[in-house]
Amino acid sequence: MSRPRDDLTRAFTVTIRVPSRALRGVDEVLAMRPGTVARRDHAPGEGHYRRISLAADSSATLAWLVGALRQRLGADLLHIEDPVFAVAASGKLTQSVCAEVAVGDDLSLLDVEADRRVVRYLTTHPTHTDRVTGRPRRVALLSDASAVLDFEPLAAEAALPAVESQAVHLHRATGLEVIPIPVAVRDAADLASAVTMLAPGFAAMVLVHTHVRRIHAMRAALPDEAVPLLDTVDDGLAVATTAAVLTHLRRRDIAPNRARVAVVDPARGGNLAGPLIGAGIRELILYDPVTYGVQPLHSLAAELDLIVDLLGLTMPPDEVAVLRARPETPPPLTSATSAPRPLHALPGLLQAAVTARADRSPSRRGSPPHGCSSSRHPPARSCRRWITPGSPRPSPRPPCTPCPHLTEITARKEHIGTMRPHASENPTGSPGAFPATGISSIAGAFS
Repeated sequence: MSRPRDDLTRAFTVTIRVPSRALRGVDEVLAMRPGTVARRDHAPGEGHYRRISLAADSSATLAWLVGALRQRLGADLLHIEDPVFAVAASGKLTQSVCAEVAVGDDLSLLDVEADRRVVRYLTTHPTHTDRVTGRPRRVALLSDASAVLDFEPLAAEAALPAVESQAVHLHRATGLEVIPIPVAVRDAADLASAVTMLAPGFAAMVLVHTHVRRIHAMRAALPDEAVPLLDTVDDGLAVATTAAVLTHLRRRDIAPNRARVAVVDPARGGNLAGPLIGAGIRELILYDPVTYGVQPLHSLAAELDLIVDLLGLTMPPDEVAVLRARPETPPPLTSATSAPRPLHALPGLLQAAVTARADRSPSRRGSPPHGCSSSRHPPARSCRRWITPGSPRPSPRPPCTPCPHLTEITARKEHIGTMRPHASENPTGSPGAFPATGISSIAGAFS
């Protein structure tokens, strides 16, 4: 039996069901394995049958393992399941009904006459949409599949597994209803049109698995951002990486305004330079390895305090610390302190953006419609759920708390283009001090 290893995850796992007489065949297959395989035997079930989970160290090892098991066991391989595909087929996230629907009288509140009353009210109070609908809790997660992990551009539907996973993470971190929406578009103008068309139904929108060049072109094509629009590069990756940079510098007692930082292949990081300058970095080198090659970077290494590697250097300089932040290969969430990733920052930024939008809404300053709650959030807010790891059932999510640090970072990003390099000497605070938004997990990036 192979010994379990920490780097073996369920991402390359199969679960098999075999009769007891076939256990020897399983052992023979494992003895011939080309890589590392961890075995876990489940409690014996009814009859003479056994369930075994096998975790491989790579996709290649897993493919060999499945083929060898099929060939060696034949009909004794009663069942084989890949949990990755089982979870993907579930959709990972589903809607829940917040309205009471127990009896016919409840259903009448969802009928045309009830809808007509609310729609009529909105025709005369168009700015009160967030007060009398579920829009303040609904977020769209968009992808055109132009940059899904390290794949070439894909068909839009091929991005669904990755988008659905991110929807789960954002929902768990914020309590918001996150709707994954892959869009089939030809260019940035089409993407801008899709954002404009979908905007009326959502409190905010997040672009994921979309190429940074298309993101920038799309933003330029938008006539007016009527809805907060975030993306995983300019917002998620930039803020998470900036926090990791500041953590590294502070742990080495280096003031940001005295630090020398090089960003390798800055085009991959979108507007990362803006938050770094806004955080107080004064000597920032944007290093293009395609233009200059790698050797000059090694010559500069002794004079640098940190290299932010967005490319994935195979042989980085030994004389300086390297922060790995390649967008295409983020670290696993279970070991997320090894490098920054967009999901560290996006939950806090998203919550701050939705809250800021609600605070700016004219409906917050007016009187509520007759019979409508005058609280900050609509009554249906109670249906939101906070799912904790290992919890058998959802529990009510605690009230949202303001995120002043992230709100300030969002504000900084809005005017970063007009900031002079000497305009700010210090960021809002230690990244590890951010409230429960996920970004605090990168405080140990360089422990």
